Amino acid sequence: MGGGCCFNEAGTKRPSSHDSIQNIKSSKASLVTVMVNSKSLFSLQHKSQALLALTVASCLFLSGCADVFSPSARTAKIPSPTMADERPEAVNEKPDSVLYLPLGSDVLVPEAEGHAPLPNEIVGPFELRSETLAGALQLILADYQIPMAFETDEGLTRTITVANLRGPLNRVVNKVCSLADLYCAFEDGLLVIKETQTFTVTVPPIGGETDILSSLSQGLSAITGTTPITEDATRTIIYEATNRTAELAERYFQRIRSNTALIVFEVYIWEVGLDTGNQTGINWTEFGKIGGSTISIPGSIGTTDNTPISIGLPGLGDVSYNTSNVLEFISSYGAVKTISQPQVTVLSGAEATLRAADTVNYVSSLSRTTEDGETTVSTETDSVDTGFTLTISSAWDNATIYGNIEIELQEFQGFDDFEADGTTLRLPQTTERELSTQIRIRPGDSLIIAGLVRENDQFSKSGPGFNQPFFPTSRSSSVSNTELVFLLKPRVIVYTSDDGGHINFDGKLPPFHANQPAHTNSAIPANLLDPSQ
Repeated sequence: MGGGCCFNEAGTKRPSSHDSIQNIKSSKASLVTVMVNSKSLFSLQHKSQALLALTVASCLFLSGCADVFSPSARTAKIPSPTMADERPEAVNEKPDSVLYLPLGSDVLVPEAEGHAPLPNEIVGPFELRSETLAGALQLILADYQIPMAFETDEGLTRTITVANLRGPLNRVVNKVCSLADLYCAFEDGLLVIKETQTFTVTVPPIGGETDILSSLSQGLSAITGTTPITEDATRTIIYEATNRTAELAERYFQRIRSNTALIVFEVYIWEVGLDTGNQTGINWTEFGKIGGSTISIPGSIGTTDNTPISIGLPGLGDVSYNTSNVLEFISSYGAVKTISQPQVTVLSGAEATLRAADTVNYVSSLSRTTEDGETTVSTETDSVDTGFTLTISSAWDNATIYGNIEIELQEFQGFDDFEADGTTLRLPQTTERELSTQIRIRPGDSLIIAGLVRENDQFSKSGPGFNQPFFPTSRSSSVSNTELVFLLKPRVIVYTSDDGGHINFDGKLPPFHANQPAHTNSAIPANLLDPSQ
């Protein structure tokens, strides 16, 4: 039966012929499939190799564009930069017009030989009427058993009258002696009464070229009536004075001490190249219109005269002028060039000089000498300066600055040819101008000195030739004017004693008035001006 199955004796299925045919077909198909799969496997291997090669090539290509490997950042503690300390402000840079600066002990202080003080006890009150000095001292010192010695008979004859005298023993004794114009000194347990006392004063090196030792000696001689002794090596003055003349001498030195100050001038020197329309100079009458304010300039100041002028500009009060106002004003007349901008410091009563100049050298003379047929030529040279010299001498007195200002201008114009013994010498042609003025100004105000106009003429010609034209065809000339402007602004540094201002009065009281206020800026402290302290 077609399609049946045959079984063997064991009962297992035995393939039939149909199954054999199917198996053969199946085997062929499997063989074909295996062959096809083998081809596919071969193709896949080639594709895998190609893909692998492409992957490697891509990795190599991409590795060229990759970031360079670098180690990770390290953690470090870097301190922040420290700012430099600001430059301390100098004394002469402070804006105060008058600066009181404690510096060392006071100068020009008369000193006497030191004496032991009397017992510090309050005595009095005493009432003395036409009592001799000897009797008055015996009454005051009755409870202290202090011996007395008289170097002069004046202590036995001079009388005093005083009522309600009371206070410390030392001051009461010295007050009684001063009323008799005598000195009382407590030495080795003995009260010595004498007519004069010897004082010494050490003089600092001040005064500039002035012989201050001689000046002080003359002043003391007029006060004390005796001739002082001056010692140049130690800069010391030795003089004798009575009780009353010693007080006058102390006031004299106090006056000198108050005038011993340092004056700092801020100096601005400008050169203004005047424009064509301002050749006659700067019209300073227009300066007061800055900011709507007005200033009064003495005299007739116009633009037709080149007369030097000096103007005081207030730096305090309702109307205040500063350097920028002046610079802005002069800039409207032409180009401004700063010549110098120094700070000139001068001690009160002394002198300071500022010089800015160029030097031009030239041959001043030429000589020939012949000896043994040989000629020797000798020349001498000299020089001229072109520039200016500013001299300031100033003094500080009663809160006011007085001074003398001198300005010297020297200008080199050119060389002139001179024939001498067959030789041509070129000698310089110069011009000189001088200005001298006296000033009185407050510290902090400004002083302008202007009107110093200089004229420069230039000539030129053109024509055929090399260095110089043989036949000049045209000539031209030009004139340019420049004006110098000086601006001075003074400030004062007053030195005071930093040790409390102690002054050796040799036990005497300084003058005191009940209605007189304490001098806070005086070299004498307020506690010494009040006898109750």
